Amino acid sequence: MAINKTIREKAYAKVNLGLDVLRKREDGYHEVKMIMQTIGICDELIISTSADTVGVNLLADVDTLPLDGTNLIVKAANLMMEKYNIKQGIDVKLIKNIPVAAGLAGGSSDAAATLRGMNRLFGLGLTDEELCRLALKIGADVPFCVHGGTYLSEGIGEKLTKLEDVPQCTVLVAKPNFGVSTGYVYANLHVDKIKKHPDMDKVIECVNNKDLKGIASNMENILENVTIHDYPFIQVIKDIMNDFGALNSLMSGSGPTVFGLFDNKANAERAAVALRELDDVGDVIVTCFEDLSSEETRKKAQITVKSAMDGDEPTIEVHDCVAVEKRGTISITYYEKDPESKSEIKNVLTISDRRLDYVKTGAANTKMIITPDEATTQVYSTPYGEIDIDIICHEFVLNEIADRIMLELDYDIMQGNSSMNHCNMRIEIEYNI
Repeated sequence: MAINKTIREKAYAKVNLGLDVLRKREDGYHEVKMIMQTIGICDELIISTSADTVGVNLLADVDTLPLDGTNLIVKAANLMMEKYNIKQGIDVKLIKNIPVAAGLAGGSSDAAATLRGMNRLFGLGLTDEELCRLALKIGADVPFCVHGGTYLSEGIGEKLTKLEDVPQCTVLVAKPNFGVSTGYVYANLHVDKIKKHPDMDKVIECVNNKDLKGIASNMENILENVTIHDYPFIQVIKDIMNDFGALNSLMSGSGPTVFGLFDNKANAERAAVALRELDDVGDVIVTCFEDLSSEETRKKAQITVKSAMDGDEPTIEVHDCVAVEKRGTISITYYEKDPESKSEIKNVLTISDRRLDYVKTGAANTKMIITPDEATTQVYSTPYGEIDIDIICHEFVLNEIADRIMLELDYDIMQGNSSMNHCNMRIEIEYNI
């Protein structure tokens, strides 16, 4: 019987540090030039294979979103299933933290996280560039959301150029209690009549020079010409942020959300208090820039390793450890005592959906690599000499649920041509809460 797998993916919001529309094309799309920047507000997707599900079953912790084929998560999942002939049904649970219809690319980011998640869940091995080509079929912002970080976006959003990481600062986000139609904003933007366009090249120069004040002072969004004209309350929010010490404030995307950049977090918190007192303001969030090109989360955890060879009693080891997560890869480091020499042994496990690297450094040294449905040859170094071993993995199941990660392995170890041992291993990492 197949074992269900579960993985988690984070979907981060974005703001535009500058947005210009160059022209309207004959096909109806608008050519843009904008700088996209990931911020620390994120949704979380829990994606699981399910023997009881046909197609995509989407659940969400909010009741304001459609859960059918119009949802970008479902569109992205269906696209992957059709493209790669995936017959296995999936359950997707969406934990929503990004404000809805806010100009923060929440839907696009959820779609990108779905593409990344299914790539991991089904071991497709697709690169980000391959995922971006699929992402463009879903929406113009989705390719950027596959990457995250700081990018220049051109064309209709498909031409992405990586920029230097922006200097860190506090970002205050405020969404009014009304929505704005992106289609309406673009339809009412008469590019040919606009005389002054944002100086995007100047913003790019400031980004690459890591000049935060220069970035802020040159931020402009051409869509404010339409949105603020029709919704002047957006300007009220901008003014409050600036009055409380923002380096600058700007509408994100087509709106209505406004964000402000602060080099003093206390000022951002005071502005947030003032904005929350306004009846027409909904979500007010203090966050920061998020650099997903080097996203890394370190957590204290406990690791339990249970292993057994045929005919032997299972052994169970429990150790405190440090877990480092980075885009679907978990690296765990822990130490143990060698029972004979009493010397310290360093263990490092690096786990992804398609591979386990298990490195021991001490009296006995080895780097054991286990990959599903493949044979790998390793050298096991002991004080008495080196031993060649072959590892053939038959089952490799990685599950990521809440604050616990579990990896189940079933494999054979062959020492030369003389013997074979069948092994089971279960690795469980539980984060300290």
